[in-house]
Amino acid sequence: MPPGTRAQRTTRTVTFVRILHLSADFLWPAGDGGRLRSIAQLRVLSSIPEVEQIEMFCLCEEEIGAERRADLEREIPKLTVLDPVFHPVHLFRHRRYVPRVVLLRVLRGIPYLAAKWDSPAVAQALRRELAGRDFDVVWINGLGMAYYLPLIHDLLPMARVVLDQHNVESDRFVEFARRQRGVRRIIADAEARAAIRYERSILRGVDAVGAISDSDARGLRELAAVDARVVPHVVSIAPPVERDAVDLRLCYAGKLSWEPNLRGVDWFCREVWPIVRERLPDATLEIAGAGLPTDASGQQIAPTAWRAPGITMLGFRRDIDVVYARSAAMIAPLFGPFGISIKLLEAFRHGIPVVTTPDGAWGLPVEDGRELFIESEPAAFASRVVELATSGASRARLQAAAYSYLERHHAIATAQSAVRELVGLGDSPPHVAAEEALDPVTAPA
Repeated sequence: MPPGTRAQRTTRTVTFVRILHLSADFLWPAGDGGRLRSIAQLRVLSSIPEVEQIEMFCLCEEEIGAERRADLEREIPKLTVLDPVFHPVHLFRHRRYVPRVVLLRVLRGIPYLAAKWDSPAVAQALRRELAGRDFDVVWINGLGMAYYLPLIHDLLPMARVVLDQHNVESDRFVEFARRQRGVRRIIADAEARAAIRYERSILRGVDAVGAISDSDARGLRELAAVDARVVPHVVSIAPPVERDAVDLRLCYAGKLSWEPNLRGVDWFCREVWPIVRERLPDATLEIAGAGLPTDASGQQIAPTAWRAPGITMLGFRRDIDVVYARSAAMIAPLFGPFGISIKLLEAFRHGIPVVTTPDGAWGLPVEDGRELFIESEPAAFASRVVELATSGASRARLQAAAYSYLERHHAIATAQSAVRELVGLGDSPPHVAAEEALDPVTAPA
C-alpha cells in the first residue's frame, strides 16, 4: 500500500475528536526521557479544543494502583486511563518470556523488534476494551504498540492512525551490528535488516507519522518514504531557584537501563572522572536514575567504575529539581543513535549547564560553547566539566543561551500546529493561551 493511502481514505471533518492513546508504558511519574516526551505529547493533545476525550490503553511491568492512575488523570485534562495490562517490556528481566520471542523469530521470522511485543493477553485486552467502541484517532505512542496495528485496523477501521515515533528504532540494531565481529556480526546484520523491513512496513501502514526532530524526520523519510511531521518537544522554563555550587557538585540524571545512557555514564566514570578528580579533588558526582539491577535490600548494583571516590548513586528521585539546584553542572554523555536527548532539554529548563557528547546533542540545533559544551575526548570533556564547576561566568552564559533556545524552539504553539495536522484537524487552532494549555512538569530522574 503506497504511503498516504489510508490517510486519504480516512481523513474526515469532525467537530469533536475522541482519541485512543496506546502506550507500551504507564507514563507516570515521568521519570525518563521517553515518559517526559509522552507526557508532553499528551498535554498538547489535551490542550487542543476539539479534542473531547483521550482514553489510554497501556502496558506495565508492575501493579498500577488506583492512586497512580488518578495522579496521571489529574495531570492530563480529558484523560481516562484504562486498566493497564502486564507485559515484560524489559524482556531480559523476565527471562521466562524469552523462549517465546526466540520461537517467533525462528519459526515465523518475526524480528526481535516486533516479537518482544507479541502477547495474546494484550491482544485479548484490546479486543475487550474496544468492543463496541468508536474513536476518531488512534495515537500510537512509539513503535512498541504499533505491533498491534493490524488489530487496530480490524477493530477501528474508520479511525485515523497516528504513529508518534520517538526514534528511528532500526538504527539501534544497525549501530549494534557495526560493533560486532565474526558470527555475531552475521547474526546482528540479519536482525538489523529484519528490523528495517518491519519498521518500514509499520511506517507505511499508518495515516500519519510524528517525529521528534528534523534529523529523525529525514531518517524516517529515507527509511520508508513517509512525510513525518516534526512535533517539537514542549518545554516550559522552570521557576528559578537559588543555586549552591560552592561544593563542586556535579550530577547526572537519566534512565540507566537505556543503552546510550549506560554506555555514556560508564565511559565518563572510567575515562573522565579520574581526570576531573585529579584537578578537583573535592568534586563530587551524584548519579540519579532507575534501571540498574538491585540487591536483596533494593540498593542499586553499580558497575565497578561507578563506585569510585566522590560518586554517589541516588537511584530514582522524584525531586530531581532539588538535585539540579545543588549542582554546578550536569554531565550528559551519550553514545548511540536515538531521537533527541530529553535530559538536555530538562537541564536547560532548570537552568543547569550541561556537558555532553556529540551523540547527546544530535538532532538539536544547539552549538558547542553557546547553549552547552560538546566534547568527545575524555581530557576535553573533563576540562569543560572543571570549567563549569569553577566558573560562575561560564555557567551564567550557558544558562542564558539555553533559556533563549527553549523559547525559540520548544514553545507550545508550534507543537499544537503539528499535532493538529497529525490528527487531521488542520494547522489553524482556535486561540488558546500557552500558559493555559501546558503546565510545567517537574520531572523525576
